[in-house]
Amino acid sequence: MTARPPSSPPASPLGALLHAIGIQPRTPDELARALGSTPGALSGMLRTLQSGGYVQDATPQQDGCACGPCALKSMCRNADSAEPALHLLRLTPRGETYLRRLT
Repeated sequence: MTARPPSSPPASPLGALLHAIGIQPRTPDELARALGSTPGALSGMLRTLQSGGYVQDATPQQDGCACGPCALKSMCRNADSAEPALHLLRLTPRGETYLRRLT
């Protein structure tokens, strides 16, 4: 079960980015809009977070969504859709633990 992020984002840019991803899996464009930034400005932080194991792609898998079991699967943009999957990012357990330490 995925832990819910704190209700308010941490003050640091990295903490705010992790918080935004922790609320729900999002695309880089969605993250940029939510944080009042641009995808280009976030790309370096996202690459660092991915290479460090704090975020990962939340893409469809053969047995369902990589986000795990969810009551909202019928509305999921990546679950069992004929449309191409969106490049969604989600927190890993390591990212969730780090986010909890920031708050």
